[in-house]
Amino acid sequence: MGDQQKYDRGDIRRLNAVSVLNQLRMHGEQSRANIASRLGLTRATVSSIVADFIKVSLIHETEYVVGVAGRPGLLLNLNANFGCMVAVDLDLDRATVVLANVEQEILWRDSMPLAVGASPEDALGCASAMIERALDVGKTGKLKCFGICVACAGMVDRELGQLAYGPTSHWKHIPVKEVWESRYGVPVYVENEAHAGATWWHHFGVRPGARNLVYLSLGVGLAAGVFVDGVLLRGKQGFAGQVGHTFFADNETRCHCGKDGCWVTEIGAIAVRRKLEEAGVHTSAGTEPDEDWIDFVYARAKDRDPLVINVLEAVGAQLGSGAARLVQTFNPSILIFGGRMGKLMSLVEPTIRNTILEQTLPIMTESLQVVVSDSGEDPLNGALATVFDALMRNPALQGH
Repeated sequence: MGDQQKYDRGDIRRLNAVSVLNQLRMHGEQSRANIASRLGLTRATVSSIVADFIKVSLIHETEYVVGVAGRPGLLLNLNANFGCMVAVDLDLDRATVVLANVEQEILWRDSMPLAVGASPEDALGCASAMIERALDVGKTGKLKCFGICVACAGMVDRELGQLAYGPTSHWKHIPVKEVWESRYGVPVYVENEAHAGATWWHHFGVRPGARNLVYLSLGVGLAAGVFVDGVLLRGKQGFAGQVGHTFFADNETRCHCGKDGCWVTEIGAIAVRRKLEEAGVHTSAGTEPDEDWIDFVYARAKDRDPLVINVLEAVGAQLGSGAARLVQTFNPSILIFGGRMGKLMSLVEPTIRNTILEQTLPIMTESLQVVVSDSGEDPLNGALATVFDALMRNPALQGH
């Protein structure tokens, strides 16, 4: 059989257990028979797996009445209070931390701005202070923490659990996993922010389980998470998706990475603020020091300020132009624009969409779904999904 993967009965049972949990995560409360039908398993197999999960309280049962005869039945669901997870979005200018239960309902959150050019020590120290408060909330609720995942802006070495290099921050070899696992005593996962966002959309987006999608994380930096045939493309070193640092315009604008004309120099948050200032819109005007400038600009745009609208329309066209190249390259069924800048880009979605259609072969956009996410929560949601995926792949981790 050469190098082919061999599976024993234990492996098959574990994979089936993961599939059962995925069904409950994606579709919510349902019966054993429904799960068995969806997965093509026997009801006896599903019942055996469910019995193990009920023993450790990961799954609970709820009685319901079947039909007019009133025969009782049982529905299964994840136990939201089985434990908790911590997600960290470590962006270039802000750190955000959330605590969520097993059903990924947010129980606590906090966010703090980071100074321009902040050192990795300062940024991780800021995030650590919030993580400690999050864990305290979990302990108060008697929730076992199953892990922490940090979504970083930059190139991530997932095996070592470190930020290998930040093209914009210039941070190098930051050992997040090693430091935080030693400090907190729980599993720590490190993921690129765009890969995390793409993971969430793959699992829970407008088409759960979508096999071909491109997710663009718009912020100070710019990166992509790409799923092809159900697999997240990581590349040789795990650094795939650094599309923000591909050449886009002969604008003689020096990027933080050291090159001129990168795509991010035209559509990243720094570029957008620069263009607004050049148009006479002072993005700090009327805001408190810790208030997000995006909210300020968004309010001006909603009031139809022509200066703001003109800038956003021009940026939207450049965003669509670059995205058209990704559509041509990967042929996705869904193209998602997310991240913190998604809120502003949602205002010019028609411009983005029309530019993509104009610059892409028509046959490649016949069934293309374009989504602009204005929540800014995709990396956090993806970080939570990463912890939960690890829990599902190794149910023995529960240790309750």
